[in-house]
Amino acid sequence: MKSPLRTELILIAAITLIAIAVSCSSNDVDDDPTATNMPSTATQALATARPTITPVPTATNTPGPTPTPEPTATPSPTPTATSTPVPPPSHVNEMGRLFTEKGIDFSTLFVQSVGAAKWPSAALGCPEPGTLNDTSEAPYSGFYYIISNGSTTWEYHANADDSVVVRCDERTPSNAPLVNITEQANLADSTKLTLMRRDFSTGNFEVRREMTPEDMARVITLFNQESGISYAPPCTTIFRLDFVTSDGTSGIEFICEENYKAFDIYWNELHGTAPILGYIIGPYLTGDPIPQLPTETP
Repeated sequence: MKSPLRTELILIAAITLIAIAVSCSSNDVDDDPTATNMPSTATQALATARPTITPVPTATNTPGPTPTPEPTATPSPTPTATSTPVPPPSHVNEMGRLFTEKGIDFSTLFVQSVGAAKWPSAALGCPEPGTLNDTSEAPYSGFYYIISNGSTTWEYHANADDSVVVRCDERTPSNAPLVNITEQANLADSTKLTLMRRDFSTGNFEVRREMTPEDMARVITLFNQESGISYAPPCTTIFRLDFVTSDGTSGIEFICEENYKAFDIYWNELHGTAPILGYIIGPYLTGDPIPQLPTETP
């Protein structure tokens, strides 16, 4: 049997031989001229400088043009429905008149249209030729209606309470030129208005009374309208209105002795009618005796 000491010595000798062999192998590698001390491929990859990476800027949303807001549509108000007015009661009388005076078959007559209206004078939109109508309370409200028998129509204008009815189709338009007396006689510049009355014993006009500024304004307004007054032979008039203006005195005569109930007027050889004038001068004649007109010579 081998002694333990001998065994240990053998192991030590073996280990020493292995260490010498390894050392020689390492020296051979170091002395190899072909060998280099270059690092391995992996080491080179790690050692290679990385390129500088320019950071890409973060994309931002560039705002586009602000759209112009569409205008808000304003809804059109719904018109309030209005019922067709009932024709004034006078339409029945006018239908009866068409039957009795014109021979129109009553059974064929009907109201074709009706409506409310306003007019600039008391003529209600259908003036009599040559007539000066009241304008002091303009506009004048009322109604119009048209009666038809299916082939012919007739137009009527009525005031608000249906007390005055104008048969428009029966008023023939005047061919006379339209005249505005207030403008042509410069009445708007008047400073005084005097009511004159004829003295039939002498034939001259005498002062009856000076009219108030308010009544003077009413008379000037009355004549301040276009009217188709025309030439007519003069008559012997009873009254005269004398307007004092910057151009002198301008006179308008009215009411003929032949018919003192009609308000005929005469100015600058032109003739017309002005029924409303009686309401203005009436208070200035209160207490006056009825004018004694000359009797007709047999």
